[in-house]
Amino acid sequence: MFGVTLLLRSPITAVPPALATVRDDLGLSEFAAGATTSLPLICFGVFAFLAPFLIARWGLERAMPAVLIPLLAGIVLRSAGLTWTFFVGAVLVGSGIAVGNVLVPALIRARFAGRVALFMGLYTAVIQVSGAVGSALTAPLQTRAGWSWEFAVGIWALPAILTLAWWWPVLRHSPPRDTRAAPPTGMGTVVVRPMTWVITVFMGLQSLVYYSLLTWLPDQLTAAGHSEAGAGLLLGLFSLLGLPGAFLAPRFATGARAVPFLALVYGGQALGVTLLGFGTASAAVGVVLIGLAQGASFSIAMTFIADQPHAGDVPALAAFAQGAGYMLAATGPMALGAIFAAAGTWWAPNAVVLTAIGTVFILGCIAGTRLHAAHRAAGR
Repeated sequence: MFGVTLLLRSPITAVPPALATVRDDLGLSEFAAGATTSLPLICFGVFAFLAPFLIARWGLERAMPAVLIPLLAGIVLRSAGLTWTFFVGAVLVGSGIAVGNVLVPALIRARFAGRVALFMGLYTAVIQVSGAVGSALTAPLQTRAGWSWEFAVGIWALPAILTLAWWWPVLRHSPPRDTRAAPPTGMGTVVVRPMTWVITVFMGLQSLVYYSLLTWLPDQLTAAGHSEAGAGLLLGLFSLLGLPGAFLAPRFATGARAVPFLALVYGGQALGVTLLGFGTASAAVGVVLIGLAQGASFSIAMTFIADQPHAGDVPALAAFAQGAGYMLAATGPMALGAIFAAAGTWWAPNAVVLTAIGTVFILGCIAGTRLHAAHRAAGR
């Protein structure tokens, strides 16, 4: 399961450090360059809605090829070096990850109902490692090993092949239908609940902040005086620093101290974004603060989804919250690229990011306190 999780971010975070080269080689505009990250997010949104149907039809384990096969095909096709193959490959990568985003939390909730906080912490920590390695590896492969961007980005086909080969015997010995999982709640039942919308917008805006920064941090850091290689390493640090928050957040997100914890996370994130505009040293400090916050933020969102009072709600909620949420998030990288192109400065795009962070904090307080109350009422 965690081998699959390792592939849920790295194929995407591998692209931004090479974005300047990709943009020049393929002749992309600033808007199209932003779309290199936004397009997989749109796929996260669109294809997430397929996951509950695949789970209901095949079971949790047998749905796993719907993650690995399109992911592998997309990585290979994206590295072919042509504009159309790059974007078609991005769609396939996004579609595979979209199913995985829903499938793995549902698997955790079904298999580890008594230890959701622990395993969600591990899940989000592996996600952070995935994102960090994807970001940190690309620039050295290009600058030090002399690899082309196609090979530097395409190297993730190898772990995808190995994971698929390891998972195949599991599929052969898994039952045709999953009798251990709770019967999934219908999408229509979940969508009409107000809390679903709170969690969905929270998920979407925190993802918008993350992927907008993931896409444009290298450009902001080079504008602040860092080299391209240094910016790539800081981007890897940005993802790696999320590990402590990924472990801690599930313990606090729906606990009695949810509000102060959320204030610490999003206050730090807002300060970090502000520091990006004050020169080389302050930008590096800003990356540290943002990195510490972003791991916690994603972990909080996934805990809100997975730590539901009823396990059968999780597949539909995960599909809707991530489906609609990632479509909202997909507007971020393209919008920020367009705002920067119009304004000529990063202050205007970062003002949008700060507004999103404030909204996320408010929604998180609502979701965290209400889920805590629901768990107390259920005696958990």
